[in-house]
Amino acid sequence: MRVASRTVFDFVRPNGSTAPVETELLYQSEDPFAVTMKFHAGGSVATWVMGRDLLAEGMTMRAGDGDVRLRPLSSRVLMLELVSDQHVTVFRLPSLTLRKFLDSAYRLVPPGSERFDADAFLSTVLR
Repeated sequence: MRVASRTVFDFVRPNGSTAPVETELLYQSEDPFAVTMKFHAGGSVATWVMGRDLLAEGMTMRAGDGDVRLRPLSSRVLMLELVSDQHVTVFRLPSLTLRKFLDSAYRLVPPGSERFDADAFLSTVLR
């Protein structure tokens, strides 16, 4: 089972101007700890996988020390930073959009009930 949502995030350029980027959010009960975000821009798709709980924490306080960081800018806007070897990509997004998505994901798999089948994962990876 899954939860999917299409929305638009604002890409923040280094000069502070913004550009809309179509973004897909995907949560699958088979991978209960992760959220996948697909960013569509210029005919390309960049895919990032991040922790569901990191996103939930980032709704109210600074979260993430690594490649994914999220923090509130105001009560209605969040800042998402995606860090790669060469770039830091910054997005602004409405907190209500992420809240609704996460609420749906938590209804599908409530916190604390996540299960990960390591044997199934390893058999897929080691094929």
